[in-house]
Amino acid sequence: MENTTRTWVFPKLDTRQFVLLAMLMALHMVLSRLTVGTNVLQVSFAFVTMSLIAKWYGPLWSMLIAAILDVIGATIINPGAFFVGFTFTAMISALIYSLAYFKHDKTSWWRVSVAVGLVLLIANIGLNSIWLVMMYHTAHDWPSFLAFITPRVIKNLIMFPIQVGISYFLLNNQVISHTTKKIFS
Repeated sequence: MENTTRTWVFPKLDTRQFVLLAMLMALHMVLSRLTVGTNVLQVSFAFVTMSLIAKWYGPLWSMLIAAILDVIGATIINPGAFFVGFTFTAMISALIYSLAYFKHDKTSWWRVSVAVGLVLLIANIGLNSIWLVMMYHTAHDWPSFLAFITPRVIKNLIMFPIQVGISYFLLNNQVISHTTKKIFS
């Protein structure tokens, strides 16, 4: 991986990097649609592709790609489901993953745990819950919000070790390390 300290730039992509990005975007679209649950409480494994995009392309590219994927998913694949708050949440998640994974050849358990924990807490439990309450609930009081958020907290507590484990083993996989050296060196 390039050893530059310029994290906050859009690095130019060569053909291989662009093709890999397109494949990751396509895979993300598939994984984000393979969900279990309701509109309010969903389990998805799209974090896998966003973690790789964040690791390889940095904060600006990953935030841009997260926004593009959210808009495409909400307008073309699932028409009528667009809400700008979810796009903002996707960008925040991509930023958190990028700050944790970009330019790190080996990613520690601690780094993965903090990144996943922040995404689950800030994005999934925090922001997404606020957006869903704004969209679907007529009563905007504290007891109804607590009743609404409780299953989301439980779901994210269950998903935390699963996401940490998958992310850690994926980001430290030899194939990923080889791909990083081959395509991004």
